[in-house]
Amino acid sequence: MLHARLDFICRFYSQATTPFETIKNLIVSEEEPYLRDPETGAHGYQAEWMEADDCLRVLGHCSLELLEKALHDYLREFIRRELGMLGVYGDATSQILDRRLKAYRKKDGWFGMYGRFLEARTTFRWSGSPIAPNQLEQINLCRNDIAHDPRIDNTCPLQSDDHFGRYPISAFADDLWLESMVRVGKDGKPGYPVAIHVTRKNLTAHIEYVRQFCVFVEAHRTK
Repeated sequence: MLHARLDFICRFYSQATTPFETIKNLIVSEEEPYLRDPETGAHGYQAEWMEADDCLRVLGHCSLELLEKALHDYLREFIRRELGMLGVYGDATSQILDRRLKAYRKKDGWFGMYGRFLEARTTFRWSGSPIAPNQLEQINLCRNDIAHDPRIDNTCPLQSDDHFGRYPISAFADDLWLESMVRVGKDGKPGYPVAIHVTRKNLTAHIEYVRQFCVFVEAHRTK
């Protein structure tokens, strides 16, 4: 089921983004219907290009949300199985699961809590994982930044201060923002939080991180 969901995310992003990538490419190459004005030579399609770019960014945000949920759902179900709770659902069951995980909870969110459970209750060890925790944690941090960005007027959510403090160069940093912010920073790091940009390249890479990590976790089943 996990593999099927990850494959769907790949297909969703690829198929949903194609129309907007096509618009941008046609505008840049000045092909029909985005030709220059034959009389003035003006190229007046900046608004169309920017809207297509915004659409691509929003689709990236949606895809990252789906990826974060796939990782979260898999690890939760793995833990439910380890606790003998597989197949039991409902609000009361969620409360029971919450109580059983209380000993592993700190202020670093569900990902840290689940990781501590795995190390305490199974043979899983981060030191043996093919995927480092920071490669997965940034999926959650960027997803949270997108979901909780307070600005309503654009499609470029910024890193939170917490995210920036932990990962100044985010795995999903907008390259243009990153380049400009590094100039005002120190030691090759940006001086301020940068915009998040989910692209085909970084999304595909992190889908494979999740896939490899969950396969590794599954090998440590005890139930």
